[in-house]
Amino acid sequence: MKGKKIFYIVLTLICMSPFMVKADCDYQRLAELSKLASNVKVSYNYDSNANFTVTLTNLTDDIYVTDNFGNSFDGHDERQVSYGSGNTITYQVFSNDANCPGRQLGTKYITLPSFNPYYATDDCKNNPGFQYCQKWTSSVININTFDSALADYEDEISGVNDEKAEESSIWEIIVNFFEENFYIVIGLGIVILVFIVMLIIRLWPKKKR
Repeated sequence: MKGKKIFYIVLTLICMSPFMVKADCDYQRLAELSKLASNVKVSYNYDSNANFTVTLTNLTDDIYVTDNFGNSFDGHDERQVSYGSGNTITYQVFSNDANCPGRQLGTKYITLPSFNPYYATDDCKNNPGFQYCQKWTSSVININTFDSALADYEDEISGVNDEKAEESSIWEIIVNFFEENFYIVIGLGIVILVFIVMLIIRLWPKKKR
């Protein structure tokens, strides 16, 4: 009988132990851990071959971070990892505290720019101002979208150039006319000016009377 009592006491203690540990993970401690999680910063730099190096800073022993590629980061200072362009990485921050083990404290996201495969093509070299000819884009561009948008862009540029050429042509005609008929234009100007002066002289006395 005594053995059964001891057995039940031990069993009760074993069952209650998770709750006893969990009780130590109080609101204040969770708030401290959440603050540490919010301090984690994620930044990236272009590496090479369309890859990026992502740096996680402000890590501590009280937390650890995992990503959706199966990587885990913990410890002090910073950690670095390389990803391909265009990837969206999800970072989840967890508690590493003995009293709050595995508690999720926050989530961070980062989307890396996509390398533009058309960037070095002749189409882009001939149209550097085209929106889809930048080295990096916010999303992957399929060939149909690229070709259609490029055709519209070239038509627009062609229309603008035609208008400029037409304006330039009209101006050149006017300038050439004055250059080729300089003396005639000056002579006509003098004749018109003399006519106006004579008209004023004739009309002025009549008004005065």
